[in-house]
Amino acid sequence: MTDDRARLDGRRLVLRADATTESGTGHMMRTLALAQAWIDAGGRGRWFVADAPPALLERIGAEGVEVVRIDAPAGSREDAAMLRAALVDDPKAVAVVDGTQFDDAYLAELGETGRQVMFVDDSAGRSGYPIGLVLNQNAHADPADYPEDGTTRFLLGTRYVLLRREFRAAPPPRTTPPVARHLLVTFGGADPTGMTRRTIDVLRRLPATTRREIEVQLIVGSANADGTEIEAAAADPGLGFTAVVDRAVRDMPARMAWADLAITSGGSTVWELARMGCPALVVETVPVERLLVAGLVKVGLFGHLGPGATLDDSRMTDAIAAKAEDVAWRTKMSARGMRLIDGTGARRVVDALAELSLSSKEPT
Repeated sequence: MTDDRARLDGRRLVLRADATTESGTGHMMRTLALAQAWIDAGGRGRWFVADAPPALLERIGAEGVEVVRIDAPAGSREDAAMLRAALVDDPKAVAVVDGTQFDDAYLAELGETGRQVMFVDDSAGRSGYPIGLVLNQNAHADPADYPEDGTTRFLLGTRYVLLRREFRAAPPPRTTPPVARHLLVTFGGADPTGMTRRTIDVLRRLPATTRREIEVQLIVGSANADGTEIEAAAADPGLGFTAVVDRAVRDMPARMAWADLAITSGGSTVWELARMGCPALVVETVPVERLLVAGLVKVGLFGHLGPGATLDDSRMTDAIAAKAEDVAWRTKMSARGMRLIDGTGARRVVDALAELSLSSKEPT
């Protein structure tokens, strides 16, 4: 790897990812991390988007990435045709596609330009990958789950975790207090199952003496439709603890460095928490997180509360209370997370994409 900004010599990375209330913002945020690393290495970015919150589009534009709106259903043939045309017009460009709406038909529709494409995958559930690169950054990623293919390169495992620029710096030294007093609640950019609001009620069940000692930061993402309700619940003087709501936070590392314990979903945020050495309790909020959490179990990282749909509030309260007082567990989780995630995964993926770009054929 290198930090030489000239090495990509202006080559373009075409990005295709959306963010909605249903899908959340995780696909776009990890794609943003890759765009940042590509630009930092001297490349250019163009982002095709069908749906995203305005605040997130502004953030992408502020990175110097050209934003192009797609006037077609996400994942449709017309959507694929637009990406294919961009790659035909620029044979040295490479593309990144991230999202569950991009099915086998979408990838097949890319045709010969598929050799210039990387697909970001979480589930390993496809029979084939007619593209140049596949990235599965999760701990459950296993080569045995993917078809043998001499033309497709697979980037598998946590060494390729995509973290934004702000997570590259070494985390500040962390002291683990005997009892966790600073609690961070973050359920992604959309939180479609309402776990942020529910966690406020769960924390209300803690003993009064415990509640008086804790401070809670509630992160409300740009696609969360329940922000006003969450703010009202956090302002309730009967909570018995101090709760602060932060909307569309830019400096997540600072929040994670502040926290002694996080309550979160099983998406990409777990890797940010691991990087910052913040121990966490994880709730599965959407089906794909079952696989992601299985990967956490595999590497012995964090506590796992199971699917939110079947999770009992009293059990969740008991788990938070227990881990808040378990200094040995929190110390171990903090150290294990920082060993596992080094913050440079995006640069490794940029290196692989740069090789893919160089291998693209010149137009005939």
